[in-house]
Amino acid sequence: MVTKVSKTKYWIGRTIGILTLVCILMGSIPVQAQGPTYTQLNDVYYAVEGCTVYAEPTYTSTVLTTIAANVPVRVVGSYSNGWYRINIGVIAYCKMDSLTTAGDVGVITAKDTQAYYAKQTADQLGYTFHYMVLNDKKTIKKDIFNSYIGQKAILFAKIDDELAVSFKMLYADPVKQDINLNYTRAVTVNGDGSRTIELTNSDEQALTGQLAIFQVKTGYDKAVDMYIWDMNNAEYNLMNTYYTEFSEYAYAPVTQISNIKYTEAEIANSLTTEVRNKMDNIRKGIKYLSYDETDYKNAFTSRLRKDTEYVDYQY
Repeated sequence: MVTKVSKTKYWIGRTIGILTLVCILMGSIPVQAQGPTYTQLNDVYYAVEGCTVYAEPTYTSTVLTTIAANVPVRVVGSYSNGWYRINIGVIAYCKMDSLTTAGDVGVITAKDTQAYYAKQTADQLGYTFHYMVLNDKKTIKKDIFNSYIGQKAILFAKIDDELAVSFKMLYADPVKQDINLNYTRAVTVNGDGSRTIELTNSDEQALTGQLAIFQVKTGYDKAVDMYIWDMNNAEYNLMNTYYTEFSEYAYAPVTQISNIKYTEAEIANSLTTEVRNKMDNIRKGIKYLSYDETDYKNAFTSRLRKDTEYVDYQY
């Protein structure tokens, strides 16, 4: 038997349920919003100038301290809303653009020729120069890379003693994944005495709007045929022949991170002024082979021009 009290409780409960639903729909009762996602990390980054450390991942929290440029910082986690969780003796927080994989190098030693040539190029172009020290996985975090996009900057990363890359930042087109610079090397000696070196990367990536200028160590007085992997057609294309009479590095300006192959052969020196200028332009990554109508019309090399040439004229 249903009593009068039972009916009363039923109608009270139903009324409360209806009122609760109405309040939620009308916005009277706050609904818990989904917060930013958290990813655990264990890496060391470096502070940029003016790195501010907060007690919580919000600008309204207490400022604990500021960290000087180039000081190493242990990063233990990241939030999808742009904050890093760091360990500086205590757990604290800073914005992602307050850290980088490395700080600027104040003085480049005479032995560090890769960095010397890269900085020389940056100085000639009027770009700021940033020396990026890679982590153990040889990657540049996408958040770090993207924080420089839009700046007139060159980011230099030394992959090993034989290979380095400078990223010439041109205009705002962020990368969507970390940049993998972990290359595998294979060397073949050819019948004519030349050597072919192939550098393979298992995680190829297009860099629309950014230019990667690879430095490949070959030694002096050599002709170096540079072959770049065409990601669209899955084949190598001859990009150019680079002469190393006045530099120990050949250069490959590309708008992708992918495989590279080159063949080096010894030559007699005494290059013409025209060839010297050509080599200098390739090294800078400016107006790529604009004087060569054949290469200009080539679908592969013209794609490089399409991605980079116009904005270069703005500087």
